[in-house]
Amino acid sequence: MSTEEIPKWVAEEIKNAKFDHEEEWSGSGYILDVNKEARKVDVQFYEKLPEGRYIATLDLPESIDPNSLELAVVYLFRFKAFRASLNPKVVSFLKEKYSVNMDSIYRFELKSFEKMGDEGQEERTTGLEATPKDASGEEEEEEERDE
Repeated sequence: MSTEEIPKWVAEEIKNAKFDHEEEWSGSGYILDVNKEARKVDVQFYEKLPEGRYIATLDLPESIDPNSLELAVVYLFRFKAFRASLNPKVVSFLKEKYSVNMDSIYRFELKSFEKMGDEGQEERTTGLEATPKDASGEEEEEEERDE
């Protein structure tokens, strides 16, 4: 057996794991890929997720149209995280044979997403750009008076 092959019993244990723990998570990031046929989306998060990763594949429920998701746009994602604990025998096997410390697996389902847009940002930026010019002009005058 090569080191690339996972024994059938390990694959079956992982495949048949029962997702019995559910939490709601949220994070900001952008979409790397949308698989419309499989109804899955790969997301790169800016923050580390509670279980340690930055990239996750989220399942899309029927209520979310995959065509409504845009690549390279920053979103705030809200999603369900389902966790399944692995059999101690599988955990031990993965650690010994592959040096992988993994005691559970996760499945994610997107609940909602919201574009984190520039709508108000342009106004704030414009306002901020004008303020430093005025302030810098006043500061120059004050410095000249002090001299």
